[in-house]
Amino acid sequence: MKARKRMGQTVLSVVMIAFALIYVIPFLMMILGSFKTQAEASMFNLSLPSEWLFSNYAHVMENGKIVQGYVNSVIITLPVTVISVLLGAVSGIVISRRNDRLTTGIYYYFIFGLTLTLQIASIFFLLKALDIYGTFLAVICIFVSLRIPFTVMTFCSFVKGVPRELDEAAAIDGCNFLQMISRVLLPVLKPIMVTNIVITSIDVWNNFMIPLFYLGSAKKATVSMAIYSFFGRYNRDWQFVFAALMLAVIPMLLLFIILQKHIIAGMTTGAVKG
Repeated sequence: MKARKRMGQTVLSVVMIAFALIYVIPFLMMILGSFKTQAEASMFNLSLPSEWLFSNYAHVMENGKIVQGYVNSVIITLPVTVISVLLGAVSGIVISRRNDRLTTGIYYYFIFGLTLTLQIASIFFLLKALDIYGTFLAVICIFVSLRIPFTVMTFCSFVKGVPRELDEAAAIDGCNFLQMISRVLLPVLKPIMVTNIVITSIDVWNNFMIPLFYLGSAKKATVSMAIYSFFGRYNRDWQFVFAALMLAVIPMLLLFIILQKHIIAGMTTGAVKG
């Protein structure tokens, strides 16, 4: 039995390593290629650069409009993340704590929103009618509407595992509804909040189609749009393309690394016993 169990663990480890390499190898190729010459980068291998060319990043920063893309992406990503997570948290708390037909219907209304696809033409005419087409506000509203169903669903599922005794204790201590949410429940919901922050930020930051369709201005181009434009001009200079991709990936990679420990800490030390 021990030998069979050990063999199963070995096979599982090999399979997991193989899956990890599928993601790691292209990423390593991109990192190394961003420091290579044009000839070396076009070979698409994992060899070290003959000379580490940090000038590739300087060239991308000067000619790729990456800095402006950063600013535009932050203008969109930050409010979308804050609004969708806060609204999702409050909605999830209310829906999961009330057991009536109205809240049940609202919950399934949000779940139904997960199945809907983006209606490009309808949204275009709606934004035109509201006279907000081509603005950051229009794109922010679209992203919030797309992210709310997922955040509500995840918060509802998480809150159901939080004992109701916490609500009762907060009410006895004189907390009103907002105080109960901000001082009692939100700290307990830290793991799912961090998870939604990471998922929403990555989704909005990397999205290409929505800004392309609804911003309508090169001056408002996000990072993903700037890289697409840069690739069109330097599609044979892979060292510059790799450098541009690295500059786009780094912010979200750092966000994930920083918040990952909070997710793990919250899941292990933030448990509540009823």
